[in-house]
Amino acid sequence: MSVTSDDALSGELALGSDRQCAALSVSETIRRYHDSLIRFLRQRLRVKEDAADIAQEAYIRMMQYEGSKKIQSPSSMLFRIAINVANDLGRSEQARRVSDQLSIDGLELASHQPSADREIAAQQDLDILYGAIEQLPPKCRQVFLLSRVERMTYPQIAVHCGISVKMVEKHISHALAVCMKKVGGSAGLSS
Repeated sequence: MSVTSDDALSGELALGSDRQCAALSVSETIRRYHDSLIRFLRQRLRVKEDAADIAQEAYIRMMQYEGSKKIQSPSSMLFRIAINVANDLGRSEQARRVSDQLSIDGLELASHQPSADREIAAQQDLDILYGAIEQLPPKCRQVFLLSRVERMTYPQIAVHCGISVKMVEKHISHALAVCMKKVGGSAGLSS
């Protein structure tokens, strides 16, 4: 037979005096000390709503001492049992939290940064694109860069270069076709 903390507690409260006390009435003890026990538990607990549950469990545990004539202070016993119940609840919640934790070793963490492979591939595409732009005829390269880098409109480019808007369109179409052919359409060069 194992000794629980409540059994040890009742032994402590009974020791030191061999005199007989009045028979313990659990219902009378509950009636007299319920409100003060609830207040005490609400002050002690992190989750105030647990006070009623802990008090209920304390009452159930105290029922085993019903009619005992060795309990000198029923209120002390009730409060000690309630503290033990609260401690038990805290330990079980802590154990539950530990078991709910997961190892992050096998988890793939999301990142807004591209992977190293994607960065290398993008840099290679960019190098190919720069090479393709460098190989364009000078006037075609100038028109294309004014459009894509300087963000000029076709009429603005036509005035700047002294050519027609139609010729600007032809240079841009040619440059895009060359770039798309070199990079494979993945550079997103369309308007």
